[in-house]
Amino acid sequence: MKGTPTAFVCLTLLISASLAHAKGALSFEVFAGEQFNIPTPLVIKQKGEETIRVSSAEYQSDAWTWPDSPYYAWRIGSWKKDRAWELQLVHEKITLKNEPEEVQHFEISHGYNLITINRARKLPKHPDVIWRVGGGIVLTHPETIVRNREKGYGEGFPHGFYVSGPTAMIAIGKRFDMGRKFFFVAEAMLTASYATHVPIADGHAEVPNMALHGLLGIGYQR
Repeated sequence: MKGTPTAFVCLTLLISASLAHAKGALSFEVFAGEQFNIPTPLVIKQKGEETIRVSSAEYQSDAWTWPDSPYYAWRIGSWKKDRAWELQLVHEKITLKNEPEEVQHFEISHGYNLITINRARKLPKHPDVIWRVGGGIVLTHPETIVRNREKGYGEGFPHGFYVSGPTAMIAIGKRFDMGRKFFFVAEAMLTASYATHVPIADGHAEVPNMALHGLLGIGYQR
């Protein structure tokens, strides 16, 4: 996995540049928001130890923590008439609430980042309402203490970040015009992700996540 995050960032920048130079209208949106996590299984595997299984892991979102970065999202799109291709990042954060005895701390809060390519479409009779579907990858930055063994603390980019699995999303939002080019956005989103390989000390964890998201943002379209 070494070097993969850097390669993916380069690919992301390349896609962004391609969208920026594509024919048609270009849009950019930035959001704040909150996620509501649905309990999911958690599996932690550590060398020489019994597998830890949490059948219904409960996570808090830490969406508004400070000075750590809060929940945010951004999206860039290239529109042709009522349809668009988009590149999107959702900076989701999860911290385990119901830790088993062997787990002193388990969080992925410098990002359980969801990076997706979306297909968006305006509703024919309501062009201010937009639905979108997308798929991509989960880029994680875990900080964990399992059986008193730490992993991830103090690791910056790119060494502390890992491409950990796939993700998919579906969303619907509404635009409110704020002039000729600027607009306000309210959006609801459902994400389903499966981080199959999140590194911990001497092992890894399987960390699926399902979440409902509420987002508010501003956008610009030229």
